[in-house]
Amino acid sequence: MGLPGWGVGRRIGFRFGILVGALLAFPFPIGTIPKTAWLADLLNRPLEAVVSWFAQNVLGLADPSLVETGSGDRIWNYLELLAILVLAAIGTTVWSVIDRRRTAYPRLAAGAQVALRYYVASAMLGYGFAKILKLQFPTLTAGWFDRRVGEMSPMRLLWTFMGYSRPYTVFAGLAELLGGVLLLWRRTAAIGALIIVAIMTNVVMLNFCYDVPVKLYSAQLLVMALLIALPSVRRLIATAMGRATPEVPPRARMAPRAERTRQLAKCATLGALACSLCVSFYDEVNRIPASHELGGTWTVDSFVADSMERPPLSTDADRWQTISANPTLLWISPMTGPRVGLGLHVDAVNRTINVAIDDKGSDKKTTETWTYERPAPDQLVIDGMHAGKYLHVTLHLEPPPLLVTRGFHWINEVPFLR
Repeated sequence: MGLPGWGVGRRIGFRFGILVGALLAFPFPIGTIPKTAWLADLLNRPLEAVVSWFAQNVLGLADPSLVETGSGDRIWNYLELLAILVLAAIGTTVWSVIDRRRTAYPRLAAGAQVALRYYVASAMLGYGFAKILKLQFPTLTAGWFDRRVGEMSPMRLLWTFMGYSRPYTVFAGLAELLGGVLLLWRRTAAIGALIIVAIMTNVVMLNFCYDVPVKLYSAQLLVMALLIALPSVRRLIATAMGRATPEVPPRARMAPRAERTRQLAKCATLGALACSLCVSFYDEVNRIPASHELGGTWTVDSFVADSMERPPLSTDADRWQTISANPTLLWISPMTGPRVGLGLHVDAVNRTINVAIDDKGSDKKTTETWTYERPAPDQLVIDGMHAGKYLHVTLHLEPPPLLVTRGFHWINEVPFLR
């Protein structure tokens, strides 16, 4: 007697799910392995052409932009998902007609589970290490502290919240890392998937509630983790309720040569995943800019432009009120109007400040070089040409804000809410 057949609905749903998952994950693991990004781009071109044709000829839309902006919720991403669903529906129809005699797909289901586990694990390991190494949510610097909360976007508010606490960010990264590692082995995959379901439910809610443009991708990862956990949910619930559950049947063994091939393939996949993480994060960590001696928020004491003293009038849009410097940016807050962000490079040896100013109406930048002196540790003097005027500015360093000096307290007699 063969294995019992699946119902019609289950077979159709399985075929559709396999096709959707394959199209979403394609060409994984190519692209995650170092030096294979070019091949992934090449393999993605047919689907890109289909999406462009679908957008223009079926939906009557302009050709969507493929320019990478850091957002996963572009028009292109929604059109790509819609095209994938349409292609999967067509493929399911053809598959169901051609393979109508087959009543179950146990081996394909097992293989799909393995592929899905590794795909989700790769994503979770990447996000986990990004949090642990402080790459996803950078440490708060001076440029963050002098911004009004009301001027922040919801996403910036979330990034500020996460970037404030290194222990919490590391805790979140370790949880993602744990779930990803547990997915790599069949015996621990169920508990790993449940951990990821809990994590990704929170992440999806944050992305939707704080308008983080990774809504589609995070929701896809959540659905995939649910599909991995689904076959074991009934057993886990029964175990939690104290009911006896049968032992999980061992994996069906193949011929010795096939088993050796499988083991080699698994080792190669794990090695490629580890190599990919090491290479990508090594490059990311090395790109973290070093701090410099001008970091912090400085208040202007005197502002001289073209030999003329500019008093601190609230109507003077040219006079500076404060400047805030972090490793790569200089934020200038004038007496009136919005603050201005400039690219920053500090040369402590030559005592120079190089700032990059965006040219309006073009992608080019204008570079200005100022000189500076430090008469005292909390004093700064800047000289240089800016916006067509020669400036001589004296400033003093503001103390760190309460947010970073309050610290942790085991005992609070009253809530410290300010």
